[in-house]
Amino acid sequence: MRILLATQYFSPEITAAPIRLHPFAAGLARRGHDVTVLCEVPNHPRGVIEEEFRGRPLVRRVEDGFRVDRVWVRASPAKRARARLASYGSYAVMAALVGSLERRPEVILASSPPLSVGAVGSLLAARFRVPWVFDVRDLWPEAAVVLGELGPGRALRFAEWLERRLYRSAAAITTPTEPFRADIAAKAGDPDKVSVVPNGTTPMWLEAGREEVDRASLGLPADRFLWTYAGNMGLSQALDVAVEAAGLLDEGFQLLLVGEGAARARLERKAAELPGGAVAFRELAAPELAARYMRASDALLVPLADEPALGKSVPIKLYDCCAVGRPVIVAAPGEPRRLAEQGAGLALPPEDPRALADAVRRLSADPGERERLAAGAREFAERSLREHQVERLEGILESARPK
Repeated sequence: MRILLATQYFSPEITAAPIRLHPFAAGLARRGHDVTVLCEVPNHPRGVIEEEFRGRPLVRRVEDGFRVDRVWVRASPAKRARARLASYGSYAVMAALVGSLERRPEVILASSPPLSVGAVGSLLAARFRVPWVFDVRDLWPEAAVVLGELGPGRALRFAEWLERRLYRSAAAITTPTEPFRADIAAKAGDPDKVSVVPNGTTPMWLEAGREEVDRASLGLPADRFLWTYAGNMGLSQALDVAVEAAGLLDEGFQLLLVGEGAARARLERKAAELPGGAVAFRELAAPELAARYMRASDALLVPLADEPALGKSVPIKLYDCCAVGRPVIVAAPGEPRRLAEQGAGLALPPEDPRALADAVRRLSADPGERERLAAGAREFAERSLREHQVERLEGILESARPK
């Protein structure tokens, strides 16, 4: 098949979209398909276009056996609503223009959020008169409302209309969790066209779990129990709770926060009020370096805010944390908590700093529990390789393609 994959975010950007989609694109290419990815020039999450991509409306390269067409977007370090909308809108316009000049695909795969990528997929499908498949990684606009990014009014009503319109026009819909599937099926008109294609980890993370890492090489303390969060520092992670929990622990512990995001500056201010060394920060890291930080830790944290809507999703980082062979603390509602209770980690209530601090103390005092949790997490990760999902996705794309 000739497959056109539209996604605003893609490698080397470090966010959920490329973590899910890069293995899909590479896997489909390895299976003999002609894959083109249509994405933005790298700038997320900092909002600054990388120097080698500046001033160019289109950059084309071949990576991992597939072609990547990166288009210019309006990027800004500001995280306000206007800046986000400018980014989404500029990508949609550029992707629609460039995509319409691509060689005619046989099927289009568009991955959201943002919802505007679905609009690009629908438009290009009409342009080429081919079917399109909608990959819904998160429910939008529901998630935007929960996080306070979108309120009542015309914009919300339009987003809800567009969501239903895209669900109905897609030939098939894929999504990573069963709660997402149920929500989408209720709006899609044809529930049978909605399929679950879960997230998972990759061999790179499993290999990282076999290595021993010297903490000194990473500038990490050898004499503290190190518990680590690596990923986006946004509103949905509720990391203020983790900083509060760090303040309840003594000097034998350190919380390490690796990454960037809208909440990082606030977290740094909050951590500055605690005793020295209680919380440490590291910059956004490529997956290979992030894996070394995680492997060097005594425990890992996967948190979510206490919102039912957020509990319908499973952070991709849960699978990668499990792969590195360290005990995983899952302080989240819904699906992540269910997976933790089935062996992926230690399940805690979300947004409870005392429960979180108590769990960290307990793990510090009980090496046996740490080993048991790490083994269970590793087993869960080995069953959840992203490559296993490529065959499922291939079948969905094949079914959508006209015979």
